[in-house]
Amino acid sequence: MNTRAAFRDLVVLFGALSSIVVLTSTLAACNSKEGEQRDAQAKAPPGNGTGPLAALESSPFLNEVWTSEEGQQVPLLYYTRENVRLSTPCRNNADGTLACDAIRYLRNGMPAEIPRRSLDGRTSAGVKVCQKLGNGLVTVRNSVGSEDSLCRFPDGSFVSTGTLEQYGMRVLQ
Repeated sequence: MNTRAAFRDLVVLFGALSSIVVLTSTLAACNSKEGEQRDAQAKAPPGNGTGPLAALESSPFLNEVWTSEEGQQVPLLYYTRENVRLSTPCRNNADGTLACDAIRYLRNGMPAEIPRRSLDGRTSAGVKVCQKLGNGLVTVRNSVGSEDSLCRFPDGSFVSTGTLEQYGMRVLQ
């Protein structure tokens, strides 16, 4: 199998997996607890946008600390179910709401349009999204040596480039 065909198959697989994640998140949000019915008049929390990350505040998360190449600690929240890594200061400790440029972009921003021909495997799609937005990139490592790239938004908030790839882009044919 040539490289182009393998890449095309990988893109198709990624699309299918993304659809499964969105569908699973939607179904999980629709489940009620043991016969409990949702109030049809209940309103969604204001300002959370729509889509798979609208109810991110109600999802469980892990606190992580990563270290930048400059040696600075970067505290992150990792929402495992949604595969979202977001800077800790985005979360208001008093009420748990998320508010920062990074989450606003993911929830309400227009997805960055990335031409398919530019997805050649040399640079991740999430890095391309970050660059297209004009934001800076920061490379971080965790305590076991794993490496990730974060996109820094104008307010100083971070989101992983993997999250941008999953939720913040649209591939142009």
